[in-house]
Amino acid sequence: MAEEWYEGTSFFRRFSFRFGDCDSCKRASLYTMMKLLTEIAGDDYEGRGFGHKRLQEHGQVFLISRMSLVFDRIPEYADNIIAETWERTVRGPYFNRDYEILSDNGEKLVSGSSQWFLADPASREILRPNSLPVGPRQSSLRKSDCPECKKIKKPDNLPVLGHRPIYYSDLDGNGHVNNAVYGKIAVDYLPDALRQKAIKTFTVNYNFETKSDETLEMHGTETENGYLIQGVCCDKLHFCCEFGY
Repeated sequence: MAEEWYEGTSFFRRFSFRFGDCDSCKRASLYTMMKLLTEIAGDDYEGRGFGHKRLQEHGQVFLISRMSLVFDRIPEYADNIIAETWERTVRGPYFNRDYEILSDNGEKLVSGSSQWFLADPASREILRPNSLPVGPRQSSLRKSDCPECKKIKKPDNLPVLGHRPIYYSDLDGNGHVNNAVYGKIAVDYLPDALRQKAIKTFTVNYNFETKSDETLEMHGTETENGYLIQGVCCDKLHFCCEFGY
């Protein structure tokens, strides 16, 4: 069992990066870090009475819209860390949530921000934040060192990098590609030289959910400071992300 606890408005988890959590450079993979951060967001709501089961009973589900990460140092194999998350503000339809990953000696490794929204799992209609069932929600105005999530501008006519079918193992309990899996997909389409470099920043926008038996047409290009990747299906931009180096 993971060691988890609350301190005020924040939820914490102690975690160790094992060999299978890391890439070929023995650095924590982007997928593992995204998975960890979205898991602790869910665990925070679970602990406060807004878990997946309760929300389902009310015809609701939390979905992520955007995530941004800043890496002071990417965790490595066998690093012991403490991951923290807290809900910061609610603005418009979005629940703004921030993160930090610290080493066990207090070194800041990763800062993050994300935007979530409440939706009807059947119609996918976006619901107003005040539709959330009453419970012990807590928020803090404290901001992580990561900038606010941004909308990534969509360049046209990017080169096609390949085609990525969606497999059963990509899906989560909401019946679509899990948000962390998009990080894994994007890394697979980076130039090999960039996969060997340590990421400094990462931003992703989730525009449309991707389901079983669909195929993403992958587009990408170098940018001034990194690489931009898009996943398109049926002429719709399903996700877009930027790697900064």
